[in-house]
Amino acid sequence: MALTAILVPGIRGVLLREDGIVETGSVICLAGAVLGAGSASVAWGPRLPFVLAGFLGLVELLDETSFGARLLGFQPPPLHGGGELDGFHDLLILAYRLLADVSPGLGLLWVGLIAGASIALMLVALRLAKRAGWGAGPGLSRYALLFLHVGLIGLAQAVDVATSSRALSALEEALEFNAALVLLVYVVQQSLEAARTRL
Repeated sequence: MALTAILVPGIRGVLLREDGIVETGSVICLAGAVLGAGSASVAWGPRLPFVLAGFLGLVELLDETSFGARLLGFQPPPLHGGGELDGFHDLLILAYRLLADVSPGLGLLWVGLIAGASIALMLVALRLAKRAGWGAGPGLSRYALLFLHVGLIGLAQAVDVATSSRALSALEEALEFNAALVLLVYVVQQSLEAARTRL
């Protein structure tokens, strides 16, 4: 994505805008993760990895599609400070705006906490994944890709909360796509592991 956006500047708008190619890719990956987790739960029973991945995927799918607002044409309620309350991520923006109204430093602290927690979770995920050899290892290693997914989503939300820049909005869309792809890979990984242990 980044290489395409650099080499073909004319495609940036189509690639990275709201409801563009990258966001549509995120929706497709999230829908695949939800359907995959549901199918795996039916095939091998409702195991915790499938339940967690399916729940997270569904919440994020609803968030990415604004609960169907743009698809179905209904008007979401207004958000304090401008915009619309059309996703769970808007609750983070609302908290930021309310804290910034009290003190700009509190708003920045909120963004810093989201970003710091997300980066820490990603580092833990990478360490667990490395220890398990990027497979579905024992204990917490089994959830490494899920932790990485949550960390990427958190980082995307920190970017979304902190900026109104178009360039950083493109970074948010790229992070969300990567997170959705990681979740889909996690569901496939856990499904293969369930099939292997069943045989």
